[in-house]
Amino acid sequence: MSDYICQGKCNSRPRREADEHARALTVWQAEMATWIAASPDERGPEPARPAEPSLRWMTGAPFWCLSDSSAIRSALVDLDRQMMLRLFHHDGYGSIDLNERVSSSPEPASPSDAHDQLDELVRWLRSWQVSYWKICGWSHTAYVGESAPALTEVTSALCAHLDGILSHTEYAVDFGSGVLSWHSEVTAAAQTRPRRISMQMRCPQCHLATLPRLEGEDRIECRNRDCGANRGGPVVMTADEYHGLAEAVIVASGRRR
Repeated sequence: MSDYICQGKCNSRPRREADEHARALTVWQAEMATWIAASPDERGPEPARPAEPSLRWMTGAPFWCLSDSSAIRSALVDLDRQMMLRLFHHDGYGSIDLNERVSSSPEPASPSDAHDQLDELVRWLRSWQVSYWKICGWSHTAYVGESAPALTEVTSALCAHLDGILSHTEYAVDFGSGVLSWHSEVTAAAQTRPRRISMQMRCPQCHLATLPRLEGEDRIECRNRDCGANRGGPVVMTADEYHGLAEAVIVASGRRR
């Protein structure tokens, strides 16, 4: 049997009971200090020490129980899919753009928060891969490419050696906890779609009220599919360009009056 307590959800209940007992002990210690400081004539009954909880901890195999090891593997595999959903809903384009590069590439970083999160995730996973490959004495050639394929590549490589990583003293707990934390963060972001804000000004090209902006994004694009059909596509502008155009329209309107 392992001497290590599993850090996963299987020990949520004993972990919660241990925290509650620690808080109760703190309160009892304060009550005891007050009781001791009081004169014997003013003391009431001695505060009762909180009973020790009966904690049943699940041990790891060797660091994570089988259930949580499986959860880590599933989370690592699912990171790819959840990040694609995150990009689809939050990149401001309504489609997945694979043209942005990771920070190690000479190409400029994406202005999208979703792409920034993708780059950060790839860097985090890559750092673990490089470190583990190094202690195993394996050669490693850095993958420099588009962010989405880079995520697929690094998660696949780590999954192939996950049993070894989760059995390693220096890697098991921190890597496993990090994967679960990243999966929770990305999944929550992927399931929360940004609010669509309808801009007041009409599209300067098709003259319809079809200019939306996704909350938190800088891009404004006409939703009219026929907009600019003979001019290379619909109107696309930044928020600053929109506000500048709106001010120009207001000034022009005032002159006509």
